Amino acid sequence: MNSDELVLTDGEVLDFRRQRATQDLYDRIIIIIVGTFILTTVLILNQSPPAGAVYGYLWYAAALAIQTFGAGLLWAYRRFYARFSLNFWRGMYLSGVSSLALLWGVAGILFFNAGEFSQQMLLFTLIVGVTISSVSTNAVWLQSHTLFLVITTSPMIYMCLNQADPQYQGMGYAFLAYVLVSYFVARSASSTFNDMMALTLKNIRLAETLGEQYRLTEAASRAKTQFLAAASHDLRQPVHSLSLLAESLKQETGTPRGQQLISNITSAVTSIDDLLGKLLDISRLDAGDVKADISTFALDSLIGSIVREATPVAEEKSLTLVAIPCECIVRSDPVLLGNILRNLIANAIKYTESGTITVGTEPSQTEDGKFITRLYVRDTGMGIPQDQQDHIFQEFVQLNNPERDRQKGLGLGLSVCRRLSDLLGHSLRLVSSPGLGSEFSLDIELVSENIAPAVAESYASENPVGDFTGTPVLLVEDDAMVRQSTSELLAGWGCDVRAFADATTCIHAVGESPGWGDILITDFRLPGEMDGQELTGKVRQLTGRHLPVLMVTGDTAPERIKALSSSGMAVLHKPVKPAFLRNAMRQILTQ
Repeated sequence: MNSDELVLTDGEVLDFRRQRATQDLYDRIIIIIVGTFILTTVLILNQSPPAGAVYGYLWYAAALAIQTFGAGLLWAYRRFYARFSLNFWRGMYLSGVSSLALLWGVAGILFFNAGEFSQQMLLFTLIVGVTISSVSTNAVWLQSHTLFLVITTSPMIYMCLNQADPQYQGMGYAFLAYVLVSYFVARSASSTFNDMMALTLKNIRLAETLGEQYRLTEAASRAKTQFLAAASHDLRQPVHSLSLLAESLKQETGTPRGQQLISNITSAVTSIDDLLGKLLDISRLDAGDVKADISTFALDSLIGSIVREATPVAEEKSLTLVAIPCECIVRSDPVLLGNILRNLIANAIKYTESGTITVGTEPSQTEDGKFITRLYVRDTGMGIPQDQQDHIFQEFVQLNNPERDRQKGLGLGLSVCRRLSDLLGHSLRLVSSPGLGSEFSLDIELVSENIAPAVAESYASENPVGDFTGTPVLLVEDDAMVRQSTSELLAGWGCDVRAFADATTCIHAVGESPGWGDILITDFRLPGEMDGQELTGKVRQLTGRHLPVLMVTGDTAPERIKALSSSGMAVLHKPVKPAFLRNAMRQILTQ
């Protein structure tokens, strides 16, 4: 019997889909609890209801109660699943989702302050963040997500549209448009999940017939991973746009209160970005979807690229980030190794308040005679006690952060590093003492090395924000919200921007003015038959010069990352922090 001969009834497919969707929903309850705690805490720390602080405390207490209910429901599901029907567990989950939606719906009224428009941007951002996260957690049950989306957003939309101020009315209509887009994204993701579940069930029946239990597990794992991969691009778009809009708003608001609110918005977006990115990384690693592509390459260029990328973040905390030059030729996967190094540097910046973060290498030899280089990231931070060093590689574990400060992340970066180092076969070590800083290191196979002078090289930015005055920029981005927010940000930096929604209109404009443009910034996925990489070749052909290109993409597929990296062009992955975008443009334009 083959898969084409296997016929399933609609009832079989429906029952299987409901069962797997329910299991998937309960598996993600912990994400909802953590995300709710972060976002409600951000809101209560930065805003008070116009009616008085006591109402805010009552609202926050209700949030904690809902989180406690969620934790108890997850415990009961795992312990007593077989005692109750599937409809019972789905009903309990729906009651929790409804309560959470009602909580955020109340927030749209309780914390609404018509006299402070800029203050409403934080509330707007948090509600958007909640609904974005609902796509990844609830889209497998579209009715649940739709109920959550409507209850959460309706009060805020009503409050905005009920104001006489055109700014609020504009925000209300924009919010209404976002709700419609979010629903259709979730519907698309739900349809993809349903199709995958039908295919998975078909494979399960075939595996049972042939006695191949291994194929059953592999098919189910692949279905879940593909669902996350399919949703990741659409989820990253609005977060990327919010990050750029917050930076643009910062240039327009001059009051100290307004600047503080914008800083809070940026912090909230960063928390959403960090949670989304790390969870997607862990899901793909656990599912075995990430494969190592080992090659031989120069380690110094990889270190320099990542240190340059992280320099703006270090500068914001007045930290010195340096790299010690080396001439090591190593064997590893440059993309996955770069991901580890990027996480280690980010972790060092978060937990270092003053001093220096150093990235360097030390040659060594193993007991069996193999030559290796030890790649280390050394900081002058608080240090980690010996008895707690084994715990920091677990998910959601953070030391010296009992208040769950969102500025210090979510405790997922080191977990990703551990999984990636195991995949590559690189030993990940930690040496640390309280008050003396920490050193994370990786042992990498060494092909050859010429010892370079041990002089630390700083990658500090030399140019201010406004050094792009008059720079002509070609921008190609099919997402209208991202295109507008990016254009406004670049214009705020002094750039002369020509933005296009697709490759065809861009090529037409370049053909008419081939000499215009100092840099091309393009998304990889574009409507039509031409992607960003093909567009780059066509534009360079029309201009007759090697026009600098910056590729910005939300595609996180490992094979796509490797292909873009091997092309030699600069690549940033959505959501992109404005400081990273600015630094990348500066480097490209000064080469």
